[in-house]
Amino acid sequence: MSRIATLILCHILANFTAMAQNTTLSGIVSDKYDPVGLVGVNIIIKGTTQGTVSGLHGDYLLKDIPAGKQIIQFIYLGYETYKFEFEAVEGEIHQQNISLIPGSIDLSSVTVVTRQPFSAASSKAIRDFDLKIKPVRSAQDMLQLAPGLIIAQHAGGGKAEQIFMRGFDADHGTDVGITVDGLPVNMVSHGHGQGYADLHFVIPEIIDGLIVSKGPYFSQHGNFSTAGSVAFTTTDHPDNNLVKLEGGMFNTAKVTTVLKIPTSGDHQSAYMAGQYYYSDGVLESPQHFNRMNLYGKFHTHLTAQSELGIGVGAFTSAWNASGQIPQRAVEGGLISRQGSIDDLEGGLTSRYNLSLDYHFMEGYDHDFMVQAYVSSYNFKLFSNFTFWLNDSIDGDMIEQTDYRTLYGINTRYSKRKSLGNIRTHSKVGGSYRGDHIDLGLWKSPQRIRKSVRRDDAVHEINMAFWIEEDLVFSRFFKMQLGLRGDYFTFDVTDHLDQPNFAGNGLPHASGYSQASILSPKINLVLSPTQHVDIFLNSGTGFHSNDAREVVMRHVSVIKTLPRAIGSEVGIHIKMGKNIFASLAGWYLHMEEELVYIGDEGGTEISAETRRVGIDAELRMQLTGWLWADLDLNLADGRYIGLDSGSDYIPLAPRITSQGGLNLLHPGGLEAAIRYRYIADRPANENNTVVARGSFIAHLMFAYRIRKIKVFGQLENITNTEWNEAQFDTESRLFHEATSISELHFTPGNPFNFCVGISFIF
Repeated sequence: MSRIATLILCHILANFTAMAQNTTLSGIVSDKYDPVGLVGVNIIIKGTTQGTVSGLHGDYLLKDIPAGKQIIQFIYLGYETYKFEFEAVEGEIHQQNISLIPGSIDLSSVTVVTRQPFSAASSKAIRDFDLKIKPVRSAQDMLQLAPGLIIAQHAGGGKAEQIFMRGFDADHGTDVGITVDGLPVNMVSHGHGQGYADLHFVIPEIIDGLIVSKGPYFSQHGNFSTAGSVAFTTTDHPDNNLVKLEGGMFNTAKVTTVLKIPTSGDHQSAYMAGQYYYSDGVLESPQHFNRMNLYGKFHTHLTAQSELGIGVGAFTSAWNASGQIPQRAVEGGLISRQGSIDDLEGGLTSRYNLSLDYHFMEGYDHDFMVQAYVSSYNFKLFSNFTFWLNDSIDGDMIEQTDYRTLYGINTRYSKRKSLGNIRTHSKVGGSYRGDHIDLGLWKSPQRIRKSVRRDDAVHEINMAFWIEEDLVFSRFFKMQLGLRGDYFTFDVTDHLDQPNFAGNGLPHASGYSQASILSPKINLVLSPTQHVDIFLNSGTGFHSNDAREVVMRHVSVIKTLPRAIGSEVGIHIKMGKNIFASLAGWYLHMEEELVYIGDEGGTEISAETRRVGIDAELRMQLTGWLWADLDLNLADGRYIGLDSGSDYIPLAPRITSQGGLNLLHPGGLEAAIRYRYIADRPANENNTVVARGSFIAHLMFAYRIRKIKVFGQLENITNTEWNEAQFDTESRLFHEATSISELHFTPGNPFNFCVGISFIF
């Protein structure tokens, strides 16, 4: 054994010695027409997976280049790929500055990157490509850039959208983790629903990065990231000032500005962005939806290796809504599809964010980041789903409130090195999140408080520590191992849990609880050729239960942190220069969980579930300015342990698809025709009520003349009658003697259009 160990040690030392004699290449990568360095340029030794990425000033350091003639590729989205050819001599240190020429968006350049994905759905390069070629109007449109993710709005434009992904009706975010610049969007123990994710505080025009990770396979993603996660980043350096004016049907108007602020340093950037939006909506009762967003960011390079960023945001909105309407009311002629039963629904919400982050990057070998953030959040929602089911005189309207302070820290460190012929990327990180929350549920007919249902103070803390190790054994095989540990504390004060409270039929409890969970991950990548990657993924994740559920004395037997176990096999194929395809088959098992029903103030148990499915993606570049894309997602979700035929997961999507043609002509013409499809699906466990599917198509066009762009969008160009959000709900109308359980829906938008003009300067 000692002789074998000695031989292995000698082999490693020999490799280190050999590698120490290899060539090093360094320099600066910049825009040919702008001396400021380009950050994040992919630099690759052609024919290998060996490479690096340019640093904070465009600086790069590519080490251990094998001796001989080598071609180094410099790849950056929106720029022409540059190839530098030179003769690598052992022990030589070579310096070469590179100037990249801005060019068209090229699909061939984004599928070969140094930071290759570890799953069939996690390619950052493809998501950034989608972000640049697909038109978006709102933060919700950006969410649907995640393949297979469909959203639905069912209570006015100000409420967080309902999210469907990978066989999950994730409600408003229970099983899809969302962040913006590291700030969590999902709200724990929310007044309306666990994981409530409201993205309306985001201004789409300043988003420049998107990472989609499906499944629980990555250690950096924790709570709620069971079906997957979506991470957005805002720009540090906007290219131009922008003023955009938009208007459309239903009294819709929007004004957006992005203004660069002059700074004293060459490596500093500051800007302010603002957006105001108003719409009455398509329903007969005007929505009067008002939304205002403000955001400011300052970014500076403290040294050649370090940078500091400060982001400040403010958002507020208010709206009226008509909610879901019963099918029988429309079919009986009581109301039209755009009518309402109770048009006093609606709400208001606001969020104020402050984030400070420090980033240190020494070449490509050492990367350290620490971030601190704080948010103030206010939420009030009036809803009436059952009409006169429980109160035949005043009606069933409820009021939900959530006032919280959210604060936290994110940090990570990574180091790259070589162990003989094995290249490693070691990552370690941690996070702390605290939520101080005041929650209320009231019976409030006609928006007037009549009686209190819930009144709680919650202090919830989540601390996490994670490690991840990437091992690149060769061009043909790499592996990623990960482990994440999460620790929660739940402290609930139920202000109605007192002897002199007469009671309201709901369980009430104050208390303290704690829970922890370990989530192991493993990902393998096999690359039989340079154009084919095969992925094998497996891992566990979780989402937390509502703190009020956790401390309830009568539900202590249910797990606080229900675990999700997932596996996946997938493949990436690059066919020629202009076709990229991806296919993945996946499985996900979810433990029995508690669901806190925010509309009722109580809990119910959800049985174990299993979901299986197939995700397919296709990207094609037809010409230098025309692209086509297609996403198709199949899923089957069932409860475990229930009788066949009564084991359907309500509203779980079975077939979804989206795609279209996108045109970006260098002459200034831009256009897109896009569709979104979701098939019929069960609305209850036994499939006796069916949620209707829909196929909706949109047309977008624009023409740019120097610094001015005129644009427009035609929504639902076939004027299809469709249901956006749908539920099987028991309700009673005022004139009815008994209640009826049937499909309730929010009508989707009919044909409508908007036009606008933007000024870039």
